[in-house]
Amino acid sequence: MNKLFRTFFIFLILLSTRGAIAQPNEVKYNKLAQPSDFSQKSTNDIEQLLALYEHDADIVVQDSDNLHALMTRAPLAQQELIDLLHVISQSSNTTTIIPAIKSYQRAAQKVQAKFNGDASQLTDIARASVVANDVKSLLSSYHQLRQHTEIVQLKNRFSRPKMSGYRDLNVLVKLPASQMVVEVQFHLNDIADIKSGPDHHIYEHIQQIESQAKATSRRLNDIEQAMIAKLRQDSHKQYHKAWLSYKRQSLYASHRQVA
Repeated sequence: MNKLFRTFFIFLILLSTRGAIAQPNEVKYNKLAQPSDFSQKSTNDIEQLLALYEHDADIVVQDSDNLHALMTRAPLAQQELIDLLHVISQSSNTTTIIPAIKSYQRAAQKVQAKFNGDASQLTDIARASVVANDVKSLLSSYHQLRQHTEIVQLKNRFSRPKMSGYRDLNVLVKLPASQMVVEVQFHLNDIADIKSGPDHHIYEHIQQIESQAKATSRRLNDIEQAMIAKLRQDSHKQYHKAWLSYKRQSLYASHRQVA
């Protein structure tokens, strides 16, 4: 490949990726919307989802900074979360995924590395994911969780998606019985499938490219940078396509209700 053709090739790849990745909205909200806000201001499920106000506290903490005490209570909190989400999933037609409780070793490492030894900031010892096939079911499960717990933090990545285009709701709640703060993520099925499948492969490919450059103690060359930009563009397109499908589905459902 001569120098002129190589330069032209890189220019074409970079041109094709320009503007393809949406920038996140910088607007932040400081309170949670009340349930009445949605029925009065929103006309369909997508608008209701996007209207969920973010509540992003500076620091969310447990009621103890003793890691041993928190880990001892974690199984009870996990079971409380399982029981609650089991009831919610049945009424909202969603699927619940319950991973294992974070190991003591992993918890201790995170406390030291991320929280400077303050175990009270560890809020994902117990955690779960809710997966919905449509926006209506996702909203139903979220509102039910809100009714039975205290929501202390909400990150709405449907209204402010990640740079890749990935969207979800990330919620920290305080459980009523155990009084522990736990993490619940709300996913739409097609978007979750992209994250665990094609997007994961793209991530691994990018890691491989970057590792090769790091192994030889050099910066990424122009071709490698262009390849990574193209891979990220592909990831964004997949997420965007899935999101558009849910928007069309929601719009169709709202039109049927009006008719």
